[in-house]
Amino acid sequence: MDCLELNIRKLILSDLAASVGEVKSGTPDSGVLSAVDLITSRVETRDVFGESASTEAGQDGAEGDAEERVFMSNSRVQCNIGFAELAVNLPNAHVNATVPVLIDILFDVPYIDFDRCLSWEEWAMPDQLVSTTVTALLRIASVHPEHRGDAFNAIVKLVIEIVKRFKTANAFDVLSQYAPAFHGLYRAIISVPFDWSPDEWCLLAQNLNKLFEPDVVERLNRLPVDALSSIGEDIEQIEFMQTLISRYVSHGRPLSGYFIVCCVIEAQWTILAQALGREYTAEEFVSTHEEAEAANLAWQKLLRYGIPGLGFSDDGQREALRATMKSALQTFTTLLVQIQEMDVDPAEDSYCWETMSESLKLAAVCCAALNELDDNLYDRLKSLLSAESPIFDNMVQESALKSTAILVRHFPDTAAAMAGHLRRFVTSPLSIFEFEFASTAHTPSPLLAAARCLSLCIELAPGDDLIMSYMYSLLNYIAATSKDIFETASVLAINMEDVEDFGTLQSVETGLRGLTEDEKRTVGISTISVATRLALESKSEEVTRLTVSMLLQRMRSAEPTVEAAIAYNLVDLALTAPQSSFLDIIRAFSSINRSANLDDTRFSNNMVLAAQTRLAKELRGRVDLYQIYLIELLTLFADKGVAIQNAAISNHHAKLEEMSEQLASLLLPIDALLSHEDFEIGADVSYNVVTLFRNMWFLCVLFGFTVPPERGHTAMEWRQPALARIAARSPPIVLEEAHDSIVSDLEYNTVIRQEYVETVIARHRALLTRHAPLRAGDVRALLPGQVLFLLAMHDIESMRSAAGLPSSLVSYFVNKGVNKTAGLLLCMESVAEKVIRGSISDLNGQAAKQALPSGLSQELRALLVASTHRIPKAREVAARYLSRLITSFPSLMCDPPLVFAILEVLTLLRQATDDEFLDEDNPTYVYRSDRTQLTLQLSDNYAARNQILSQLQRDSTTWFELSLSRAPMELHSTLQKYLATLHASSLTESSELGASIAVQWGKAIGPIDRKLSSLSSLSSSKPDRAKTMASQLTSKGYFAGEAVGFRFGRMNNIGGLDNPQNFVPKQEIETLKKRMSDAIADIREKRSNLTINDLKRLLFRAASTLIFIEQWDYDLAHYLVALPFEAFTQSAVSAGIESWTWVIAEKPEYEVTLMSEVAAAWDISIKLGKGMFSKSQNYVDPFLHEVQYSPTDKAAIDRAARAVTRLLTPHTLILQLLFSRLQAARYRRPGLMLLFQRVALSSARAHRSICTHPLAREARFAFLLFGFEALKSSFLDVFCEHQLRISLYNAAYSWFAARPQWSYGSNRVQVDADIKLLSEFLSYLQADSIRGFPAILSLAPAHAPSQPAQYIAALKNITLPLRLLVENEVFRLTVWTNPANDPKRGLDHVCQLEKTMLDSSWVAAARKTWEIDPAITIYFAERFSYPAVQSEVARLVRSSTPDVLDVPEALHFLVGEKLDLGVQRDLRYLLLWAPVAPVVAITFFERRYHNHPQLLQYAHRVLEQHPVELTFFFVPQVVQALRFDDLGYVARFIFETAKISQLFCHQIIWNMKANCYRDDGGEQEDPLKPTLDKMTDMVVDSLSGEARAFYDREFGFFNEVTSISGKLKPYIKKTKPEKKAKIDEEMAKIHVEVGVYLPSNPDGKVIDIDKKSGRPLQSHAKAPFMATFKVRKERIVERTNSDNVIETDGQGREEVEEYDIWQQAIFKVGDDCRQDVLALQIIAMFKNIFTSVGLTLYLFPYRVTATAPGCGVIDVVPNATSRDEMGRAKVNDLLDFFVAKYGGEDTIEFQRARLNFIQSMAAYSVVCYILQVKDRHNGNIMIDGEGHIGVKFEPNSFKLTHEMVVLMGGRYSQGYLLFQQLTVKAFLAIRPHTDQLVSTVQLMLDTCLPSFKGEPTIKRLKDRFALHLNERAAAEYMVSIVRNAHENVRSTAYDEFQRYTHASPLILLSFKMVGA
Repeated sequence: MDCLELNIRKLILSDLAASVGEVKSGTPDSGVLSAVDLITSRVETRDVFGESASTEAGQDGAEGDAEERVFMSNSRVQCNIGFAELAVNLPNAHVNATVPVLIDILFDVPYIDFDRCLSWEEWAMPDQLVSTTVTALLRIASVHPEHRGDAFNAIVKLVIEIVKRFKTANAFDVLSQYAPAFHGLYRAIISVPFDWSPDEWCLLAQNLNKLFEPDVVERLNRLPVDALSSIGEDIEQIEFMQTLISRYVSHGRPLSGYFIVCCVIEAQWTILAQALGREYTAEEFVSTHEEAEAANLAWQKLLRYGIPGLGFSDDGQREALRATMKSALQTFTTLLVQIQEMDVDPAEDSYCWETMSESLKLAAVCCAALNELDDNLYDRLKSLLSAESPIFDNMVQESALKSTAILVRHFPDTAAAMAGHLRRFVTSPLSIFEFEFASTAHTPSPLLAAARCLSLCIELAPGDDLIMSYMYSLLNYIAATSKDIFETASVLAINMEDVEDFGTLQSVETGLRGLTEDEKRTVGISTISVATRLALESKSEEVTRLTVSMLLQRMRSAEPTVEAAIAYNLVDLALTAPQSSFLDIIRAFSSINRSANLDDTRFSNNMVLAAQTRLAKELRGRVDLYQIYLIELLTLFADKGVAIQNAAISNHHAKLEEMSEQLASLLLPIDALLSHEDFEIGADVSYNVVTLFRNMWFLCVLFGFTVPPERGHTAMEWRQPALARIAARSPPIVLEEAHDSIVSDLEYNTVIRQEYVETVIARHRALLTRHAPLRAGDVRALLPGQVLFLLAMHDIESMRSAAGLPSSLVSYFVNKGVNKTAGLLLCMESVAEKVIRGSISDLNGQAAKQALPSGLSQELRALLVASTHRIPKAREVAARYLSRLITSFPSLMCDPPLVFAILEVLTLLRQATDDEFLDEDNPTYVYRSDRTQLTLQLSDNYAARNQILSQLQRDSTTWFELSLSRAPMELHSTLQKYLATLHASSLTESSELGASIAVQWGKAIGPIDRKLSSLSSLSSSKPDRAKTMASQLTSKGYFAGEAVGFRFGRMNNIGGLDNPQNFVPKQEIETLKKRMSDAIADIREKRSNLTINDLKRLLFRAASTLIFIEQWDYDLAHYLVALPFEAFTQSAVSAGIESWTWVIAEKPEYEVTLMSEVAAAWDISIKLGKGMFSKSQNYVDPFLHEVQYSPTDKAAIDRAARAVTRLLTPHTLILQLLFSRLQAARYRRPGLMLLFQRVALSSARAHRSICTHPLAREARFAFLLFGFEALKSSFLDVFCEHQLRISLYNAAYSWFAARPQWSYGSNRVQVDADIKLLSEFLSYLQADSIRGFPAILSLAPAHAPSQPAQYIAALKNITLPLRLLVENEVFRLTVWTNPANDPKRGLDHVCQLEKTMLDSSWVAAARKTWEIDPAITIYFAERFSYPAVQSEVARLVRSSTPDVLDVPEALHFLVGEKLDLGVQRDLRYLLLWAPVAPVVAITFFERRYHNHPQLLQYAHRVLEQHPVELTFFFVPQVVQALRFDDLGYVARFIFETAKISQLFCHQIIWNMKANCYRDDGGEQEDPLKPTLDKMTDMVVDSLSGEARAFYDREFGFFNEVTSISGKLKPYIKKTKPEKKAKIDEEMAKIHVEVGVYLPSNPDGKVIDIDKKSGRPLQSHAKAPFMATFKVRKERIVERTNSDNVIETDGQGREEVEEYDIWQQAIFKVGDDCRQDVLALQIIAMFKNIFTSVGLTLYLFPYRVTATAPGCGVIDVVPNATSRDEMGRAKVNDLLDFFVAKYGGEDTIEFQRARLNFIQSMAAYSVVCYILQVKDRHNGNIMIDGEGHIGVKFEPNSFKLTHEMVVLMGGRYSQGYLLFQQLTVKAFLAIRPHTDQLVSTVQLMLDTCLPSFKGEPTIKRLKDRFALHLNERAAAEYMVSIVRNAHENVRSTAYDEFQRYTHASPLILLSFKMVGA
């Protein structure tokens, strides 16, 4: 290192010290230790030269002087300095060896003859050596107290030696070596915080005080002269001395006598303050490691935390303190006398002022330590802080103020007097308070110190609100310096009343009369500054507000200089002021700026502009104020721009150039504000801010600010860079939102005055024509606003692109209004092309300098995302710009983030296009890549998505070709990295377009490989580098894994790692097996925290172990299979299959062993009922689920789909593995084939356990294909083959032993897969034949039975019905997947076999299915409605009734629509029959069943057997069943159930009361009334205890609420406010009891009432009202941990949580609500049906409860707006409403809302058709975020107006087709449940409700289900209904009729607009 330059050597040593410091706390590695040893070996002390290393501390001066000094080269000194820096960072273990070396270095300093080298820049070598060594010792001693004594002794020794040599040594040596060394000691002491002790301070002070001696000071002051005289004519030494002194002087450190004394003084008070503050804690003081850090921290701690009386008590210490203070004050006095005797001020390098300042500080600290106030010091300070001070110097006065603050802190009794003294001081016209605002950036330091000291005095002085008194007093001085005292006084009078009177102000004015105007101005300015600082120090919002208010009032009446001072100080206040005061300040600035007059000589405008700019610069950290200030500045800019135009219009001779320059100057604060890094103008910027930015840029273009200034205009050179920075931070000036009024702004802009712009627009047109010469004709036709817009677009985007921010260009094309303006759009495209060319040109220049912007990659990714924009023009521009950039700079494709982004976007786009088939009814709009953090927001138009994907694929091909031609290796490496980071969590996620493209280009050959390229062009076969790519990927993965393995082995001390390929330690195998065993146990017990990655790691480690070990480990193989089967999730099984196939591929000889484990695990899954063998997701009748009055929950549908998928996918994946292995083994692996046959047989025999959910169709028939393939490939005798075949046929038939089902959800891929599976299975059936060889028998061949013929006949009989069923299943699915019979979606499956069937064939088929499973026959009749089938099934049921007791649907064939007396014998089995749905059971009480006892007993048993939650829904039907309850079964059920459920009890009572009368007024009794009264009394009388108390609370509460309606009747004719007041009065009396609920909300408890929420509703003769209640409900939430192996694949943990809502309810009196109840019942049942098949058709069957005759409670769906109200609000049609509410048609919000509208409309349409809803006029169609429709019953279809179709997108749009499909699907879904729906209505016929009268109603209702049609015919029928409903003439006319009749709605159907 000696050959290196010293500065390089120093850098190396410093970096080494820092590097060692990073590992200080840990165990350093060998490299660190070697570096330490190397540096340590280079350290030298005098022992190296044979000298004594140390001298006794008591050695006298003569001995020291006699000792010869030793020369040391600079390189050696640098090594010692480096060692000292290193020592601080060495590990703790080295401290004991390090400290002695440091002490030796310090001991040697006085005895070293330092090299007179000038290679140093800042401090001389002795200075650096002492500073670093003392610093190291102090820091080590702080951490290691055991070394403190030695370190301190070394420092004391150094002080003694240097002080001695100051007195006696040669002047040249003192100046060149000892003075710098002492300076180094001083720097270390004031910089390193250290808890010095009082004794240590005393010892150092005793030695340092010797330097106060006059002769020593005198000698030190003469040093330069003496040194020069001592060296004579030695030019080299003279130059060295001059250079050394000049360098120190240039750093403000003259090595003079008073400088040395000043160092002594500052070091002393620094040590003393730290010794005094050892007990103080100051956690908020953060270490900065800067020079003087210790001094600053010590002073701050003493000032802030000093405690009076906490001083030194030791006599010796106190004596030292007194001596030191005396020396300090004497030094101050001596210098003061000298200065007073001088004619001029002392020279700057004399250090007089600094020494005097530090003397005052030391004296003050000594007083604090003594706990005695020295009178001399106190008087001296008061004298200095007065107008009569003997000297005036900023530094001295500031020091006096700081010292005063210390004294006040420790002697608070002086605070009050000192406060008054300081007030007089700061209001004196002193020169030290004068400053120029134009030349200084800060308030003079004495004023700052005075304010802080005054604030402390006020804080410590006795009294209340002193701060306010002093503030008013100071502000009086400000007022008194005004030119117009009385005017100012009147302004301040309001504020001064509290503290000061007008006389006080006059007395202040009187005191200022003797002053000149300049002195008054000085007083005013200084007082303003002090008042401001005082407000800031107080940290009181009240004081700040007062100060701001006073200064603002004073501002406009003050002189220019005073006004400038106010503006300057207001900035300081604004930086900390509360928001309200901040607003006042910035608005005042704006007001002055607006009113500035160019003819006014005052410079207030410039000062205000400077204040605005400074405020913008220094407003860092106040993020909440950024936008407020920005809006104010932009508004001011716009206002001034308008004012300039107005001035030009009114005065043609106005100084426009000066005025525009003044406007341009406002760009300075805007630029400064936007430059804050934490000021984020995000994508969600408000429309107001965008408009302001747009106006600003329009004005900048209008006045030519964006045009570069001409040469010579240097004053404006700042403008272009500032505009470029503003452009970089500006948000897009065009918004996509529909409410962006940019189009109208371009025509009539508020900031562009037409009269002015017409005078200058020609120049702008010419400029625009130069930018777009091909559009000259279009430019001439543009409006002025459009011209300015285009120029702004050009200028902004040119500046942004030059800065590497090109992506914002796209934003100009996202507004639909702009895109529709043809001429403007053409010009925009030309300007965009110009910008793109300019951008490429600019970037070319930067690229030539290798200086492309660092953020360009991020911008390219933004353009990539924009190329998928929902708006065609925007994505066209983005794609063009992106393509031009990449083709211009192909090397950009070497950027991995960009390549990754391209591949991920392609993947997301493919996923988006595939979603058309995966979930066609529910488009996904937002797609995100977590790998690249990119988000795409796509249109719901799948054609557009496909077009975007195709375009990007074409572009990416071009880009990859370019990259391949330029940098193939980099591209290949990037693509391999991409592929290596792909992790599929399961085998079902194996398809990604990005990965496919990465493979395609990763193996491609580039032109750079010329030989292969030539071969490719010459040969017909196309070679590639697939081998190389695979080899590289494999190698990288292998060696990365090997490195991890080695690291793992080293960490676990595993030996024998030399040959990893052949070595697997036994210890590791046992540990692995233990971990896998524990993991299996944890999963089984549901306590596992294993993540899917952990599981994968375990499986692959086990697989690799099995591959590498020589002897097969059967236990490990068992765990390898058992672990995925135990977890049994999609991810776990996928990982398992990957590991199994790996092992089989590497060790094929063990395939049978491993597959045996798989087969055994499969069998265990059957026994445990896992996966497809679980019954948990079996088909269940939708009415055996609770029917709830709640909106359709898509999340619940998705959860159900995920649950089924999670259940079935594991077996599906394993079946794929089995099928694949079967194909590989069928020709030569009999052992494996036998294994597969066994799996098929055992699974088929468990067919009754296989899931019957619609989504299980794939798993079941995939298994059947596997089984038939195993059968076809078998080599079995005929008997064994027959057994396997029969088992497989039974498994196939068992699918049809459940009701026919549609697919679940809207996954077309799933349906298509099901159809293909069924079709393939059908082909297996058609080709199935007997292949087995003859059985081995003991009989002679002649006597052996002809078994093959028997089996052939059996096969023929069993195949025919199954083929019929499978054909029908395929046909149903083809109808479901293509409900509207669109030819593009394929044709229906033709049921050829069904067409050939005769009646006898149907009978035979029915009988055959009965033999297999009677349940199949029951549902066979549902599939095939032929009379022969129906009669045969009925005959079979009646003849073999016991066979179908477990099939509820079979009961219909026995009982029928009306009881046949001929079947009474078979009714004895009813008591054993499986329960039917509740509503079906209730129908058995009707007269048509003749009160048959067994039927009644069955119905009663069924109702009791079902949970109360199910029967609760059918309370109205149960009550009506009492009409036929001659034998009391219904009454008994009601009575018993009321005891079980309190909610059922209450609801049944309310319903019975509501049915006592047939009319609204309760006058026409129902014949059932006596029965109902009796039943009610019986139920109520049976209640007791808590049940009775609950009944009383609930009915009492409800009666209180409903009684309000009766009390309102006298007010019917009065005004709404009067009614409202009465409701509020009555509601205030209601007390909410614990547990009560609203009848319409039994699932929630009322916990509060909004007692001011009552609202009377309009009614002519009744008094309904609405009120709001706080209701607490419960809901189930799913807590998921996506990483946990148990909870992957969307399966989570369900929890119940409470939540509160405010529920509005309408209370009606005199209106019969029972018809509403029935209609909403049917709608709720529809919702259950739709949910059961996964249709996201939105319905909201809110609850209506009839509680008494003509009374009821109706839930209110919030935020409803009627279509009629839209019309009154001037909303022309639904499309306008949606655009206004959700944004333009291209926005995601609009498209989501439109989708919800379509889904709601489809559900509503089917409801209206089935129920024949009328009263559907516009006044009753309620639409909002949840949306509502008011309906009544009328013989008509449903309403589908033109505006509805337009909203969907038009007659042939994707949206309309979706509506049509959903409507048909909804109709198909409800048809199988016709009986339950009709029965629900039929039971209510006897209520005589207006819309439900007589049997014809029921017949027409049933006919509307079109049960006589098959699925396709029914679908065509519904399509015709939809077409007929479009613009139905009668519905349109009905709207006009309703305008006059005002018919009131009866029920509300939910019509969803946006997601809940």
